[in-house]
Amino acid sequence: MDPDNLEVGLGVADDDYEESEESSFGSISYQENDDHQFQREVEKAICIMPPRPGTASMNYQELYIPRNQLTDVYYPIQEAQRWLTLMDKMGKPHRFPLPTILPKVIQTRYVPKRHLPKDVEVDRRRRQYQKINLVEELAKAGLTNDVLRPTEEQYNVMSEFAFPHKFPLSYFDDSNFDINSPAAWFELGVVGQVHYPLPAKAYLPYQRSLLNCQWGMAAVTAHHEDTGLWTLLSLEDGCTYTVPKLQFMFMAEDPHKYIKRLQAAVHERHKGEQLMLMELIVDCVLHEDIESTVFYSFKPIEAVLLAAKVSEQCKRRLRSEVNLVFERLMALYELEQFILKMPKEFPQFRNISLKEFLPRSFAVEVSGKERLELQSLGITMQEKRYDFLKASLFYCGGGVEAMAGVAIECQYIETLSIFVCTFSKPLALADFLQAQEAHSDNVARYLKVYWPQKLTDVITVVLRALGKGWLDISFGNWTVYLMCKISRFILQVKFRMQESMEVLLGMSLLNFSHFVCDPCLQFLALKSNYKWTSNYIETEFPFHKPVFAMTLGISDDRKVFYSTDPDEFQPGLVEIFKRCLEKAAGVRCIDAAVMTALKFAPNLYILTVELIEESFVRENELLGKCYGKAVLPLRAYARLYERFIDFYLLNINAYMQAYAQAHKPSSEVKRDILEHKRLKEEVREILPAFITIGPFYINVDTLKQFMIKKRIDIVRRIFEYYVDRMYETNEALLDRCLEVFRRIAERPISIEHLYEIRDFALTVPDVVDELKADIQVMWLEYDLLDSFFYNLSDHQFAMKWNVYAWPHQIMVRLSTLKDEQKIDIEEFLRQHGSECQAFEERLESLNDEVQAYSLAFNPNRAQETSVDIKKTWVLIKELQKISQTLQFRQELFELEPLSTQFLESIIESFTPYKNLWYACANFLKLEDATTGNPIAQLDLDDVWNSLMKLRDELTESVQIFNEKHEIMEVALTFIRKIDDFIPVYNSIRDLRNENWMYMHWQELSAVTGQEIKYTIAMNYQYLMRKGILDFLPQVHIISEKASNEAEEIQRAIEEEERRKQSELDALLMRKQLRKCRRDIL
Repeated sequence: MDPDNLEVGLGVADDDYEESEESSFGSISYQENDDHQFQREVEKAICIMPPRPGTASMNYQELYIPRNQLTDVYYPIQEAQRWLTLMDKMGKPHRFPLPTILPKVIQTRYVPKRHLPKDVEVDRRRRQYQKINLVEELAKAGLTNDVLRPTEEQYNVMSEFAFPHKFPLSYFDDSNFDINSPAAWFELGVVGQVHYPLPAKAYLPYQRSLLNCQWGMAAVTAHHEDTGLWTLLSLEDGCTYTVPKLQFMFMAEDPHKYIKRLQAAVHERHKGEQLMLMELIVDCVLHEDIESTVFYSFKPIEAVLLAAKVSEQCKRRLRSEVNLVFERLMALYELEQFILKMPKEFPQFRNISLKEFLPRSFAVEVSGKERLELQSLGITMQEKRYDFLKASLFYCGGGVEAMAGVAIECQYIETLSIFVCTFSKPLALADFLQAQEAHSDNVARYLKVYWPQKLTDVITVVLRALGKGWLDISFGNWTVYLMCKISRFILQVKFRMQESMEVLLGMSLLNFSHFVCDPCLQFLALKSNYKWTSNYIETEFPFHKPVFAMTLGISDDRKVFYSTDPDEFQPGLVEIFKRCLEKAAGVRCIDAAVMTALKFAPNLYILTVELIEESFVRENELLGKCYGKAVLPLRAYARLYERFIDFYLLNINAYMQAYAQAHKPSSEVKRDILEHKRLKEEVREILPAFITIGPFYINVDTLKQFMIKKRIDIVRRIFEYYVDRMYETNEALLDRCLEVFRRIAERPISIEHLYEIRDFALTVPDVVDELKADIQVMWLEYDLLDSFFYNLSDHQFAMKWNVYAWPHQIMVRLSTLKDEQKIDIEEFLRQHGSECQAFEERLESLNDEVQAYSLAFNPNRAQETSVDIKKTWVLIKELQKISQTLQFRQELFELEPLSTQFLESIIESFTPYKNLWYACANFLKLEDATTGNPIAQLDLDDVWNSLMKLRDELTESVQIFNEKHEIMEVALTFIRKIDDFIPVYNSIRDLRNENWMYMHWQELSAVTGQEIKYTIAMNYQYLMRKGILDFLPQVHIISEKASNEAEEIQRAIEEEERRKQSELDALLMRKQLRKCRRDIL
């Protein structure tokens, strides 16, 4: 039977159920009487049930029955109970009332706010207790069968060596865990006059075997007050057992409290077994010493025995008893030293204080004869107590109270610590050192300021109230002070303070050493060339509580570093270890503060750090050695991360630029993405978030998350690059498709355009095949994104499918193109006929316009006539283009070629007029430009060539128009103007003479009689206004004169140069002759 599957039902007893069922059916009968009025009211039709819809009447008569007409009916009401039904092994049901499994809840009468009512709390606890599996919870608490055995029955029947433990747990049970008395428990099972058993989970023999006990369901039937045992009926085998309370748990009890009760009993049994083993070891030591050792002699006891008149046998027995007590104390002391020095040899005495095993009192069991012998020793206890008081410092209650106050303050000091060794989490080295500095400052301030003051206050308050006596603190004489007990009292306080300081510093030193050095002891065997042999996650140097927190990172100079340099730990910890202990030095004695009437030296201090010198040297050496070796695993572990340096320092922007320039195919892009994802997962799996290396708690998560995010960013950037690339490809394909569709879908504006569309349409199938191939390639490249379930934007998704559909749309459009062009050709043919007719009309008007130029012969309107000629020429060019277009269309329409003879004859007749009037207008422009532009900037050769070219054209025009005298006269007129302009040109050439100097301008001014100021911007029109046209021969004469003067000056310069050269040659010749003479000599 599963004890956890409980069936709780609602019901009553079987016998009572039938009676209640019979009594639950009854009827109310109306009492008969002879009242006819009442009878008629009863017989009336009365609607009691609601009528059907639509049939209800508007008025209802109220049913009224007088109370005196009702028959009194009595129902036998019986209290219903809820029961817990459990089935035993034989299938027999065992029923228990519901109160036997309801937890005990104690609440006030009025339920506070936000608290559950008692009934709800009881039911909630019952459900919680029912869900708890007692066997599993016992296993979690370590309460296995080996711990629970032996039971009392096993202990009484079987050998003590059959189980690991000597005593049953029930011997050490604590009855304070009981929530009810036995009588109160059994009252829960009372229903009426019947007493029902109580359900429980019990640790009972399985299948009636004492060697094997298991937890099962049982029914508690009785309690024996004389033995404290309970009678249980096991539902597993049907047997009855008598067991103690610790061996079972009521269903209404809290399983967790029951487990705590078992754990407390286990702890007390362990202490009892330790005590028994301690007594056994001490008794064995005493037995050996008594047999082999001579009794010690104690002088005070021997003096008393010599003065006493007792028998030798009594003296011998007293000596034996005193030696036995002494030997027992010495044996306990030696055992304590062995346990402290060799804890591994005595593992059963861990976490135990030997003071608990010292004797507190002795039983006095002596006979009347022995009592007389002891009285004959003559020991008066009052005198002994008085002698002790005279010799003791604590001869009065004040001394004891004062020293007790000193002890309390000193004990508090012993609980302090110079160092902080209980951090809730690992700290950085700087924070650790700062915390130690602050804490040691506070402790040192307390030791040097508040502690002596408190001791002084405690002593002064108590001893001042005593007044005169041995402990008088108002002594002003040094001799009296040294004779009295107050001096020894203060000396004792000094020793007590030094003892507390030794405990404080020693424990602080050891605790700090253990705190920072224990994690490093595993480093001491490492060699200088140590290499990390494990992976990134599993540490080779685990420790349950690391001290220092560090963060692993990579610097820009390609080095793996820690947030705190490992080399800083050794000097930092050694320095703080020394400095914090030194702060405790300088604690003043309280002599001067207590004996205010005496004068003491100002430098009286108690011993502090001097008391722990050896321990400090030892622990300081260990500290330096540990953290000197601690650098090795940190450096070795950091070298593992050198493989990530290149990626950590990778510039994503530069990487993506190079990646985009490579323009890899989609297969390689896919491999790159998969590789980055694999590397990301590899970093996620192989790198830890944190790792413990001895005392160091290293944060790798920052570096890990950075690289993971960088991998994710690279993958995202590659996707974005690939999507952008695909967008550009799609856009190019879409532009190509749109261009093809546009060219075959646009309406032709001319027959040329129509034939151009038709010629292009012939190439469309091949173009569509190329587009389909490119689109298929694009589609395959999109599979890369689909394989990674990459979501395209709505715009790109629509573009992708739009491009995919365009080839089909193009072919559909191409199939309808020929039918549309047949209609367009007919329309264009009609337009062509009208255009040819319009062209002929424009030729007629052009011919009339050209014939009108034969009547234009006014030379003064040369500019205006040239403008009209230019407009006509533009019109002729336009008609030439139209004629070419119409000729081409004639071929397209397969018509006869269009004749252009009329247009050519018009052009031939118009050309002479054009040449004549263009030459006239160009001469006028040349004349204005030559005289209007600065003389220094004129290109005279270009002007002369243009002038001669225009004269030739005009001469040719004279020959052409020899029959038209008016037009020929125009040409002759402009020839004469050219001839008249040649002297002006010559004068300009004279003025541009390179030998023309400032004096020549003065000379020209004198000839013309006008002051001429030469400037760079001076033009010929300025000179014409000065009247230079009247003096053109003089200008030529001045120019020739300037040229002649320049030639003479040049000849003079050349003659001077020849003369200097001849003199130089002669000088050189003489030097050569002198040299030749020296050589001969």
